[in-house]
Amino acid sequence: MDNTIQLTDKDYISKGLHRKCYHHPQDANKCIKVNYNEGAQEETNREIAYYNHLIKRNIAWDVLAKYYGPVSTNYGEGQVFELIRDYDGKTSTSLEKYLADQQLTEQYYAALVVSLKALKSSLLKDRIITMTIKSKNILFQHLTPEKNRLIIIDNIGNSTFIPIANYISFFATAKIERTWQRFLKSLIRENQHNSLIKDLVNEVNQ
Repeated sequence: MDNTIQLTDKDYISKGLHRKCYHHPQDANKCIKVNYNEGAQEETNREIAYYNHLIKRNIAWDVLAKYYGPVSTNYGEGQVFELIRDYDGKTSTSLEKYLADQQLTEQYYAALVVSLKALKSSLLKDRIITMTIKSKNILFQHLTPEKNRLIIIDNIGNSTFIPIANYISFFATAKIERTWQRFLKSLIRENQHNSLIKDLVNEVNQ
């Protein structure tokens, strides 16, 4: 029996530097990422190895989309991840869009501050290493009309030749702090048109 999952254009969600993301045609709460260019497999192997490392450590998955394993698709091997949806069933929107639109930033200002602080706290608690942190790779999920959280969906893992930060808390904390501060600076740099971002970043850093 052929268990290959057939993906079509109607399942397509978006694409990154190396992979395309599709709705899982058999599960509305999952998505499938498939490689589409040279160099993608190395990136995928690194990320999946790190996800398996986190699974073994039994992290909370409070700020990270869950990984469910590989599947066969008509586009080649795919990797299955949790599809982040809001309480109303809509696919969650990226943090990038909330910060690019000053009206949205103002509407959700307090929630964004709380959610960003919680994101950093969880990264440190579970020692989650990211290559970089980018607002386009973070979804602002509405769990209820009042409750929200930020979920990282890409760029997980450590490219260091000897990834000592994966195993020693001191080095993990230092690496996460450096990456986090670069992330906050990037928010200001990328949203200079939005007069609220500097204040938001300052509050997150308090």
